Amino acid sequence: MAVRNGQPYLEVAIESILNQTYDHFDFLIVDDASTDNTCKIIKSYDDPRIKLICLSENVGQTAALNIGIRQISTPWIARMDADDYSEHTRLEKQIKALETNPSVCCIGTNCWVFRDDPNIIEEIIKKPENDAEIKSTMLQEPSIIHGSILIKLEALLDAGGYNERFRVSADIDLYERLLTPSRYVMNIPEPLLGFRRHQHQETKSLRAIEEGIEIFNRRLISDRYSKNDKK
Repeated sequence: MAVRNGQPYLEVAIESILNQTYDHFDFLIVDDASTDNTCKIIKSYDDPRIKLICLSENVGQTAALNIGIRQISTPWIARMDADDYSEHTRLEKQIKALETNPSVCCIGTNCWVFRDDPNIIEEIIKKPENDAEIKSTMLQEPSIIHGSILIKLEALLDAGGYNERFRVSADIDLYERLLTPSRYVMNIPEPLLGFRRHQHQETKSLRAIEEGIEIFNRRLISDRYSKNDKK
């Protein structure tokens, strides 16, 4: 988890991870030079699973994630944003799916949308389940919800990690390098991540659109997609 000035939402996100039914993990949080009480909130949790990195200057979420990746030694990484919420069985179900599908290098889930209370569902977002459908629909929209992924560290590093040129859409750019024919991915067809909608996200929207246009234009001129996919 990378976070900057996450005070309004951070406790809900942290506690959703600490209360997982699968509890054999380290919880690495990279604080991107927050100017509010983010660090204080994180340090208030007396849980040895939490590992905190406090950056002295703001580098942006993408660079903060790369800094975190370089500190990880476990074979798998679960991602979540600091304003979202993980359903309490999320990690357990992803680990079980991995055991059933050992060739998979990345496992996402469906999600639900909420605003203030994770228990009040505004919308369910569904994504394609199998590898072929995920890859074929990636040209139209991101078919893996980034905040929900459990990803193999080796695959992430082999794909080059996150491109720090993209401060908002680095996940979309990553999928282009990650989803090769030799790497298999899947989505669990259950909403196991709560995606929070709030006003602060709107400040990123223009940049996200610009980055998305650049990435999708690059895909359109590539030879990785069929003519039908490009339609």
